[in-house]
Amino acid sequence: MRGVIVPLVTPFNEDYSIDLQALEEHINYLQKAGVHGIFINATTGEFTSLSFEEKKFLAEKGRELVTSTFYLVGTASTNTFEVIELTKHAQDIGADYVVIAPPYYCPLSDEALFNHYSLVAEKTDIPIILYNIPSCANSLSVPLIKRLAMEYSNIAGIKETIDSINHVRDVIFEVKGERKDFKVFTGLDQHFLNTLILGGDGGIMACANFAPELHLALYKAFEEKNFEKAVEYAKKLAKLSKVYNIASSFSSAIKIAMSIRGFSIKPVLRPPYTMDGEEVREKIRELLASLDPVP
Repeated sequence: MRGVIVPLVTPFNEDYSIDLQALEEHINYLQKAGVHGIFINATTGEFTSLSFEEKKFLAEKGRELVTSTFYLVGTASTNTFEVIELTKHAQDIGADYVVIAPPYYCPLSDEALFNHYSLVAEKTDIPIILYNIPSCANSLSVPLIKRLAMEYSNIAGIKETIDSINHVRDVIFEVKGERKDFKVFTGLDQHFLNTLILGGDGGIMACANFAPELHLALYKAFEEKNFEKAVEYAKKLAKLSKVYNIASSFSSAIKIAMSIRGFSIKPVLRPPYTMDGEEVREKIRELLASLDPVP
């Protein structure tokens, strides 16, 4: 698995129920666009606002709908045994990978985090993508990532949602450098090209929900060694990523942008998250207009 992986939004109706029709439409759109992977129950998908049964339901529904690309399922929780159960479920329904963010809320040592991931890796066989997102959960240090990667063959890679190219560099050089099959993905659109240049494998990036053609154009240009074009697209992605600074949350930013671009997904977030108002919407509209035409 390489390239452009999309952390899927979870579409909701006005009554906060899951909008299955919009989910199917969006997954079909992304597959037709040619993305390399689709990731359900992601941060962008508001997984912390989903019940345990809804996470399983969405994982099963996604498995039905994703037919032409890699299928990833988020199985993170603050409860290790819940992570194991969700991961076993993803394995049983035939997901290709699980993506597991560290426990959040309570600070944990590297040893505690190692034990958490070890228990999951030992109880399951499905390839695991670690998910480093220190702005929202316990941080995964480079020595910890390396220890997990070297001890467990089913810990297959990492998504790095960290605004530090030095950290990503160290993971690529020190972990992937010793274990060639270990995948390194950025979680930040603005670091997509940086990560590829350093030897990473791609990106799992939220803006690809509404502008996958831009991410795919960058990846294609890089693969074809058309670096002038790759830099041009990288500059656009860097500007596009400012959408996160405008809105109050990842999901609000992405759903507003999707609404502006004409997607059927409603601008609805489950509480405690709230959608930003007209002022933010106008700023996002201006940002998107300044990038027009998106290839």
